[in-house]
Parts: sequence; structure tokens; C-alpha cells
Amino acid sequence: MDGKLKEAANYFAFDPNEVETEDYAYRADMTFWPGNTYELKDIDLKKPGVRKPKRRVEFETTTEEVLHNADFRNVRFLTNFITEAGILVKSSKNGISAKAQRKIAREIKTARAFGLMPFTTMGTKQFVFGRTMEDLDATILSIQKLAGNPLLRLKR
Repeated sequence: MDGKLKEAANYFAFDPNEVETEDYAYRADMTFWPGNTYELKDIDLKKPGVRKPKRRVEFETTTEEVLHNADFRNVRFLTNFITEAGILVKSSKNGISAKAQRKIAREIKTARAFGLMPFTTMGTKQFVFGRTMEDLDATILSIQKLAGNPLLRLKR
């Protein structure tokens, strides 16, 4: 009887070498949440896993840095806080305080009023600090020439 009790007690014992001895494989490309049940096809290593999209490297800053560097003349810094459509990025997305967000908004409005930044870039190429539209057009034209774009031949 003691042998059966000991065997039953050791049945649920934790063995750190269990993965090597039982030949288990961990699926690193999926997230398995505790408490959920999974079908065999979800765990099958022969099937391709779910591809997670790569995160785009975004601009990260602190509130102190924003309060120190935000100025309507510092257009390169301010362009990190607007989208391609010219809309201000939410403070919850860039992680700055409400005070810093108000300062950013005020400085962007001032830079736009002075003509240092565009009000919108919709329908045109994205705003790049230090580059004129003529420079961007020349760059795109040279890329199209190298690629042998058929649309380029139609424009001439």
C-alpha cells in the first residue's frame, strides 16, 4: 500500500528535467494563456504558427525632454508629434503629460502660422524637415528612372 501511495504522490510532482526526458517542444511563436483550452491543431509544431507583425520603431521621449526642447523653431523635433496627415499624435500614444501635450500643440500651431510646418500633407508627399518638394520630386524621379517605371515614359 505504501508503494501505491508514494507513486500516486509522485505522479503530480514537479520535475525540472521533464522536458528533456519526455521530449516536449515549446512553441515560441504563439502565446498560450493559462486557463484556456487548446485544440491539437493549435499546438502542432508541423503547422505554421501565427505571424506577429513587427513593431515599428516609434519616437520615444519624456515629458521633461518635451518641455525643454519644444519650440516652434525646432521643427525637426515637432514633426515627431504629427501624423502623415498632419494630425497631432495623442498624448496617450506618445506617453507625455497633458501639460507637455498642450505645449506641443501650441508650438506646432505657431510653427504652422509662421510657415515652418505645413497644415496638412494629404494628397502630397509626407513632410520631411529640411527637404523641399522639388528635392522630393527629384529623388522620386531618379528612383523611377533607375527602376524603369513605365508610367515615367507616359509623362514625357
